[in-house]
Amino acid sequence: MSDEGTPAPPGGEPSAASAEDLAAVRAEVDRLQGEVERLEDKPAKRARLRRIFAVVFVVVAVVAFSASTPGLWARRTVYNEDRYLAVVGPLAAQPAIQEALSRQLTVSLFTAIDVQQRIQTALGERAPKLEFIAGPITNALQGFVEGQVQNIMASPQFQSFWIAANKQLHSTLIATLNGSSEVVSIQGNQVVFNYLPLINDALQQLSSTLSGIIGHQITIPPITADTVPSQAISMLETALGVTLPATFGSVALFKSDSLTSIQDGVSLFNKLLLLTVVLFVISVALALVLSTNRRRTLLQLTVALIIMAVLERRFAIAEAHNVVNLAKPENQAAVQAIVNAFLSSLLLSTKRILWVLFIVLIAALLSGPYPWAVRFRAWVVQVSRAGVGAVRGAEVGPAAEWIAGHRDVLMMAGAVVGALVLLFASLSVGWFLLFLVLLVLYELAVYRIAAARHAEEPAPSG
Repeated sequence: MSDEGTPAPPGGEPSAASAEDLAAVRAEVDRLQGEVERLEDKPAKRARLRRIFAVVFVVVAVVAFSASTPGLWARRTVYNEDRYLAVVGPLAAQPAIQEALSRQLTVSLFTAIDVQQRIQTALGERAPKLEFIAGPITNALQGFVEGQVQNIMASPQFQSFWIAANKQLHSTLIATLNGSSEVVSIQGNQVVFNYLPLINDALQQLSSTLSGIIGHQITIPPITADTVPSQAISMLETALGVTLPATFGSVALFKSDSLTSIQDGVSLFNKLLLLTVVLFVISVALALVLSTNRRRTLLQLTVALIIMAVLERRFAIAEAHNVVNLAKPENQAAVQAIVNAFLSSLLLSTKRILWVLFIVLIAALLSGPYPWAVRFRAWVVQVSRAGVGAVRGAEVGPAAEWIAGHRDVLMMAGAVVGALVLLFASLSVGWFLLFLVLLVLYELAVYRIAAARHAEEPAPSG
């Protein structure tokens, strides 16, 4: 018989057909393994992409936060009249501000009236050899008038005027930035703010002194914020008998040719501020949604925001020093007072933000699966049950034993912490009462828990 078609003996060489079948099976197995690996790799790739995008959105949130924090503070301080007055209102009571305003106002008056020339002319007519003392007399007289003006600045009437003037200035500034000002006028190529009413009030207070300087009795006309500047200057010229410059009693706020650019810049700032706030909120939400470990992402984001807030505070303090150093030496004290007022407002806002961030950070840590957090939560539950048990007279647990054993230390620690807070913290009446209530409740809870635990202990046998 022929050997064709008979299977190969065991251990022999496989036929060509069986080798092809084995190769096909192996190829199919490799394909299936590749498909399995590909399917298994999809979740890993998705997780990796989610982690990458979570980090990207955390970075975007931090950048948006760094831009929106000072922006929101600036907008609220400038656009909100109450907040603006809360910052600048107390400045009227600052001696440095009073001194600077008195000096500037006196210089403006003496320049406008040309006091030295008047004194020199009078001396030339009566004692020509004494004309050289016109300068010293003017300086002495200017110092006297400046002192009188400073007394006016320290009066309660000036405090009221300061608030009213800043209210008007605030409304003027906002209307100008929004392009709807009816108070600010354009003189030449400058947008100016009229402060003639302030000068007029000082002139009325110094009318007797000025009458002696000018040589005849003068009557200062009434000038209000509604008086047209050119008309007010004409009235003062008639009363003082002098010719005043057209810009007397006004300060340039903007050049008229750049006002449109400033208004466009403010409009762009408001839009970008809104964009950064929205971007911050969306980025935080997306970072938490895409994260594969939301608690860790929240912790990372909170720590990054805390660091950014601290850096912004330090940067603001450094820039405040630079602004003061740029001022003239005689004005640095006044500039320092103004900068401190606005800087204190910014630091207070960032401090509140830091408190919120620290609360979020502590809550995220205490609610986590960390062993110390689990033990702390268990301890809090035990203390709570011990407190409830002490009030209801129920059996108390191990926490009460610990509290009872450390009662004096705990009560003393509460008293020390309370004393330190009251000594160093600046609390309003409301916060003081709330803190006092919490402190009393703490001391009472420790005492009651310890007392309830001691009541459970059996009396010693006699």
